[in-house]
Amino acid sequence: MINLLKKLIESLIRNIGGAIGVKIRYVYYKSQFKACGSHVVIEEGVFFENLKSISLGSHVWIDKHTILIAGAFKPNSRKYYHKGNLHIKWGELVISDGVHIAPFSVIQSHGGVKIGMNVTIASGSKIYSLSHHYKNLNNTEDQKRYSFSTMAKEEDQFMIVGNVVIGDFAAVGLNSVILPGAQVPEGTWIGTMSTITGNE
Repeated sequence: MINLLKKLIESLIRNIGGAIGVKIRYVYYKSQFKACGSHVVIEEGVFFENLKSISLGSHVWIDKHTILIAGAFKPNSRKYYHKGNLHIKWGELVISDGVHIAPFSVIQSHGGVKIGMNVTIASGSKIYSLSHHYKNLNNTEDQKRYSFSTMAKEEDQFMIVGNVVIGDFAAVGLNSVILPGAQVPEGTWIGTMSTITGNE
């Protein structure tokens, strides 16, 4: 019942415009996040999932119609491959001080995402720490063709999961895609419409 009430409140405050909307959203969400600093701006149309797994620093700007999805990946009967190093727990989304998440961006942190200080994620960019793969990366003898759908039976899915870490003073250009296990070093600028995959 409490969760339903919270969802109702969020739907009511999500699209309130102007300074009053920004203030209302900050007051509400500050108490719902795992952690939240000061001077946080949450614009209209921003959607959050699993607030208790999201930590925000100070002077953070979450711009219009951004989607932030947290909460740990639960394999159940799905096969999966872990890519990269584990820096933060699966499901955690950590956004440091001075970060701007520009409009229409998506950040999915089922495998854990950390964004360093003074970073902008430019408009239309996508960060995914969990995704599907068409084959079993753990067993070359497995010739099964796996499905690219979360609605498929779990035994028909193979997943890639891995932390995405973006270093301090980095930048992610317009309409770029960052995939599971990717590490963007401190000070690195990712060009417009780039795709960054995780290295072993």
